[in-house]
Amino acid sequence: MLGWLAVAERSSRFRQLAPVLVALALFGLGCAILLPAALQQQAREEARHAELHEQHSAGEVQLAELEQLHASVAVAERRLREAYWHLAAGEGMSDLLERLAASGHAHGLLIERFDVHEDEQQAGFRKVPLELQVVGRYAALRQWLGDWLGQARVLRSGDLQLAAVDGKPGLLRLQLRVDAFQALAPVPEPAMYARMPARGVMAAPPVDPFAPGAKRLTVSGLAGVPLAQLEMVGSLSRGAEHEALLVAAGRLYRVRPGDRVGRDQGVVARVDQAQVEVLERLFIAGEWHERTAFITLAKHLGTEAPDDDENIDEMDAGSPAAGPAGVGDALPG
Repeated sequence: MLGWLAVAERSSRFRQLAPVLVALALFGLGCAILLPAALQQQAREEARHAELHEQHSAGEVQLAELEQLHASVAVAERRLREAYWHLAAGEGMSDLLERLAASGHAHGLLIERFDVHEDEQQAGFRKVPLELQVVGRYAALRQWLGDWLGQARVLRSGDLQLAAVDGKPGLLRLQLRVDAFQALAPVPEPAMYARMPARGVMAAPPVDPFAPGAKRLTVSGLAGVPLAQLEMVGSLSRGAEHEALLVAAGRLYRVRPGDRVGRDQGVVARVDQAQVEVLERLFIAGEWHERTAFITLAKHLGTEAPDDDENIDEMDAGSPAAGPAGVGDALPG
């Protein structure tokens, strides 16, 4: 060893390389001491980076879910505003009463009573109980209920009682409890109001279950055609019996006593060679009235009102009705 050192002291190149070798030895010793700790720190940083990346990905997922929740909340708020608007459909109680009166008048009903009770406050809206008493025929009551309760405004029906009117066959008295609603705060008219479909006309029920058995007839054919649109063009005789030939909408019909014609519960009472006598029943101002109408061969219609003077007013028969289906026997026209 001492020999090598002596040689190294005499060698000038070794003396030049000695500092470099010492630096490399120190660097290697430092790496041997510090590298494991540096590698551990790097591993920890990589693990932290992976954890932050996972948190970022989870945050993006939560953000997308939050945006969906915000969109759902916006839709729910819009539907809630529309539901609050539907409670009263932008109308007040006076509008509701006006609609009730107009609908009842259109169906020939008599509104005997209409009571508005004290309202009840609930969460976000108030409920107004209503009690109604209406008189009319079954078909008219059925159509009126569908018309009045089927409007855009929310009306919840409760107790319903239907009973015959004493001394007035065919008339019914309907007692109905209805709850109307109103939002506590004004609600702007929603955009969906413009997209609401129009309601069709409700058809009258074909059978009146409250009418006497002989009158539980389906309203069809000439029973749905106004008398002013029927034209008598001839008659048929079978011994003492006569049948009239009536034209409506280009079709020829044969009618006999007992057949129904016209829209006012008209029944053929008598047929002769010159005219058809029709007995009608009309419901006016809460009372049944009977009158006699005539369809004459001279293409004129006369009516005999139930007045004391027994005058007969002649009216023109008019044009044929649109699309009747036969009552009695329809002959090819």
